[in-house]
Amino acid sequence: MKASFLSIAATLASCLVNCNVASAQTKITIAIGSTVFDVSQAGNTSIPYHLKCWEKEGVTVELQPTTASAALQALIAGKVEMVNFGPATAVIARAKGVPIKAVYLNIRRNFVFPVVLETSPIKSLADFKGKTVGVFSYAAQQYKMFKAMVLHAGVDPEKDVTWIETGAGAQAVTALRAGRVDAWGTWDSQIATAENMGLALRRFTSPATEKLNWGSSYFVRDDYAKSNPETVGKVLRCLAKSALFVTANPEATVRAHWAMYPETKPTNVSDAEAMRQALHILRERSEYLKLEPGAKWGEMPAGTAEAMVEFMKKSGELTGTVNPADLYTNDFVKATNDFDQTKFEAEAKAAK
Repeated sequence: MKASFLSIAATLASCLVNCNVASAQTKITIAIGSTVFDVSQAGNTSIPYHLKCWEKEGVTVELQPTTASAALQALIAGKVEMVNFGPATAVIARAKGVPIKAVYLNIRRNFVFPVVLETSPIKSLADFKGKTVGVFSYAAQQYKMFKAMVLHAGVDPEKDVTWIETGAGAQAVTALRAGRVDAWGTWDSQIATAENMGLALRRFTSPATEKLNWGSSYFVRDDYAKSNPETVGKVLRCLAKSALFVTANPEATVRAHWAMYPETKPTNVSDAEAMRQALHILRERSEYLKLEPGAKWGEMPAGTAEAMVEFMKKSGELTGTVNPADLYTNDFVKATNDFDQTKFEAEAKAAK
């Protein structure tokens, strides 16, 4: 009887401790504006879990893969607390009175490009006149960016270019390779994926897009940022650690991502080739995650929002009025960077 009583007492004591820990966990759902969590998304998906960072911070995070438009609707409806996607969707929403803002600058410059096969006669954006261009989706931000890019090159994107949805991955690559489209509008990791499939590509940019340093961000509703600053700071600090881990140790990143999402590891090649391909994709993405000298994780540089608003106005994508200062806040930069980055980077480089 005594042993039984002690056992019950110990169980109750353990339960009280564990229940207190569990109850202290804040739950948050983040919608990621991508339907595929490939290795380029490791910093947003697998690495925070691999580091157990959110768990240690007392936050239970659920990730939802989706499209940018669906993520926005979920954020407005209160079904998710945070979203990650490109700024164009948020700029247009804010101009319509939707109270959302960026709290963390994720991809720090333009990372979407129209590409053609290296053998294509298309040599400039002006040559897109009369051509067919494949895009992931008409609802995607990059579609708006590509239309703006050809417009700035003197080509009417509505009359002079035929746009068709080709999706992503192998089907999009096949459409370009087979000549069903003359060009393909896509993003960095998809370009790297196509190169892994043997395609030699020529990519295009423009003076206007080269000035853009707002590739993607994490957004929250204004009211959530105001009411839950501690939670937002904890979530963002883990994202900063993840970005630093990704850029410091790509190989360990790939292994951690495959462990969480084994379906993303190629099965039709050797392990060595699978790693080579994954590293090519990840290193391409890392170029857009790295901090500029003197910059801080998540920080929105001065003029960033203004440049995006001006770009969207000139392209006709933004017809309403929006105050660039309302599109973001740097209030969470201090909390985001509140960790020993030198020590963490050394630990990340040593990880296996």
